[in-house]
Order: sequence, then C-alpha cells, then structure tokens
Amino acid sequence: MQRSIIAVAVLTGWLMGCAPEPIADEAEPAPAASEEALDARTPGAVVLPPGARVYGRPITAWAKEWYRWHFRVPADRSPMLQLEQDCDEDQDGPVYFVPTYDLGTTYQRTCRVPRNRPVLVPLWVIINDYPCPDPSFEPAPGQTLEDFLRQGALDFNNGTQDLVVTVDGRRVDTRHHRHTSGLFTFDADPSLVGKIPDPCLVGGEQRGVTDGWWLMLQLAPGEHVVNVRALAPFGAPVDYTYTLRVAR
Repeated sequence: MQRSIIAVAVLTGWLMGCAPEPIADEAEPAPAASEEALDARTPGAVVLPPGARVYGRPITAWAKEWYRWHFRVPADRSPMLQLEQDCDEDQDGPVYFVPTYDLGTTYQRTCRVPRNRPVLVPLWVIINDYPCPDPSFEPAPGQTLEDFLRQGALDFNNGTQDLVVTVDGRRVDTRHHRHTSGLFTFDADPSLVGKIPDPCLVGGEQRGVTDGWWLMLQLAPGEHVVNVRALAPFGAPVDYTYTLRVAR
C-alpha cells in the first residue's frame, strides 16, 4: 500500500468568541471525565482535551486544514522541505499550524508563534491519499474509498511504538490524542511532486484520510518546547524538538 508519512516530524511524515462558521465533520467522542488528569498542564502551556472544539470545529477538522496548508505551499518556500524556512509561511487562519520536516525523523526546529492563537502540533501523523499512480491501489469490490484509505492509515500507524511526548518537560499521555479523519479533499501544489515523500501525490486535487496523534495547545507568551520520541512503523527512530516562541 502506498502512503505518505508526515509527523510532527516525520519523514517519509496544533474556544473563543467571534468564531467562523463550523464545517461538517465526523463526530468525535467527548473526553472521559478523567481526561484532564491525563493532559499535561505546565505553567503557561495547556493541552486541550481531545474532544475540544476550537472555533466550533473538532481537532480532526483542523487536522484536515493542516494538510490542506501543508500541500498548498510551493516547494521553494515550504517549511516541510526546508528547516530554516519561516514556520508561518502562508498561515492566515485562527489556528497556528506547526510544520513537520518531511525529509527526516530526527531534527530541531524553532517557530515564532503569534500571541493568543491555539497551536496545532502533529506528533506522528500520516495521510493516505488517492488516486495513486500504482494501479493496484484501489478499494476491494464493495469497499468504499473512505474505508479503504482509513484502514490503510490505521494499519500502518498501528505499528508506531513507544510514543513519548513532553510539553515543557512534562510528559503528555497521548493515548486519547489519536485522531482519524473522514474522507476529505486537498489540492497539492505541483512543485511538491517528487519532493515530498508521497508516491501518490499528483499535484492537483486529491482525496485522503489522515490518522495520527495531534495536540492542540494554548500557550502563554514566552518559550515552550515540545519533544516527540517514538519508533516509526518502518523502524526508524523518531526524535524531534519544536521550540515555540510565543510573542509577548
């Protein structure tokens, strides 16, 4: 099965009033009563519960928007392909998206984050997209495209091992922060084809399903550090650090 790997690092691999209109999305379960005890709460850094709605939308909806943004930025200024590129490239929405670096699984990156914006951080995430040049990459007879793509993403990500995430040095229990989207569309810039490690990318409109672990953070002004460690499904060690400098 073909797939692209993108995770808050990944090779191949982020409430308030005056919110925009919510978009339709699959329902997410409400967090358990004890969920707050599972989330990291450090001075000035709060991990929102996995069932939180940010500007009227669940986290899976923002994960879709993250991917639309990820594929929209041309290769010559894509932060997914250049560690030194400004993380804020082409970001104009109410949620700040932390970019991955798709050419490695171990790296460090610093992002300047605007004040008073929720921050979506992909920890380890993938997108399973369609169509694909591989002629065998098709649903089984009677299987929907959504089920086909979702099952492939889940099966692959189930091989992720030993995921450990810290926010400002305190460990976050990620068990409840895995999100799987429904089928959605995105439009990839043609310049990304062959550069982002996604063998199914065609440089136009495609459909996909994303699965993985995401954190939505509320960060006070100052410096915050997110570290992600794991063993990727394909056996590579994952170790990346995001330094998030929130404007005062």
